[in-house]
Amino acid sequence: MQEIHPIVVSVVIPAYNAQHYLKECIDSVRKQTIGPVEIIVVDDGSSDGTKAIVDTYDDDRLRYFYQKNSGVAAARNLGANKAQGSYLAFLDADDMLMPSCLQERLNKLSSGGFGLVHNTMQMIDGSSGTLVGLMQGKEGHLLDDLLLWEGCCIPTPSSIMVTKTVFESVGGFNIELSNNADQEFFFRVANKCIIGKIDKPLAYYRLHPNNMHKNIRLLEKDSLKAYSLASENHLFKSGKFENKCYSNMYMILAANFLGSQKLTDWLRGIKYIVLSLYRYPANIKKIVNKVLR
Repeated sequence: MQEIHPIVVSVVIPAYNAQHYLKECIDSVRKQTIGPVEIIVVDDGSSDGTKAIVDTYDDDRLRYFYQKNSGVAAARNLGANKAQGSYLAFLDADDMLMPSCLQERLNKLSSGGFGLVHNTMQMIDGSSGTLVGLMQGKEGHLLDDLLLWEGCCIPTPSSIMVTKTVFESVGGFNIELSNNADQEFFFRVANKCIIGKIDKPLAYYRLHPNNMHKNIRLLEKDSLKAYSLASENHLFKSGKFENKCYSNMYMILAANFLGSQKLTDWLRGIKYIVLSLYRYPANIKKIVNKVLR
C-alpha cells in the first residue's frame, strides 16, 4: 500500500486576470524542495485565461476555486479556509518562490516561539529580470514598529508563512480592505505573536505598472481604515504614541499625493501635512529633512 503523507504546507494564490504571470508563479511552487505542498489558486472573478492556465496542469496538489470578484482579502480567506495544511503561505499571482523557500520558512516557524515568519524579497521587473535592491523586514515584537510605519517590517504577503491556528485566531484578512489588508492583518498577528525573519532572499516580488499600491486613492481609504481599526482594537500603547503613528501615516499619504501631477492630489497632500503636524507637531523635523534632501 502506498504511504500517504499529510499536507504540511498550503500555498494560497489569489488570482485576478493573472494569465500573464500565473504559470511562472505556480511552477515556482511545484519546484519546492519540500513536499507534499498543496497549491490553491483562488480565481477572483477573472475574465481572462486564468482558469485555462490552471487547467493545463495534471497535478493532484493543485486545487482551483472560483469566486465572484470580491477582492484579494476575500480570495486569501477562501483559500485559507479550504487549505488542508497546518501552515499557510500566501503568494500573489505575479510573484514567485525560490526552490528552498517553503522549507526554510517551515524550519524557522517550527523552531518555536513564532506565529509568523517572513523572508527578504528580491525585486524583479515585469519580464522577471532582477532589479537592484531587496525588500527586508524585522524580527521580534513588531506591533509598535508596524504601527509607526517608519520602514518595512514585513515585506509583502508573498514573503510570509503563518500557522493556520494563528491565522484563524486573528480572523484572517479584513475583506473591507484591499491595498492595506495585509498591513492590518499584520497588526493583529503582531499583537498576539512574535514575528520571525529569515535574513536572505527566498522569493521574488514583481514590480510592474498594475501593482495595487500605485492606486493613491485606494491607499488613502485603506490606510485610514486600517488605523481606525487599530484604534478600535486598542493596539496603540498610549495616546501620544497613537498621535505619532497617525502623523506618520498622514505623512506617507502626503508624499504619495504630492508626487502626483494633478492639482487636486497636490492640495490633498498639503492637507495631510497639516493633519500630520496637528497630530504630532514634533514631526516638523522629519518633514523639513525630507524637503531639504
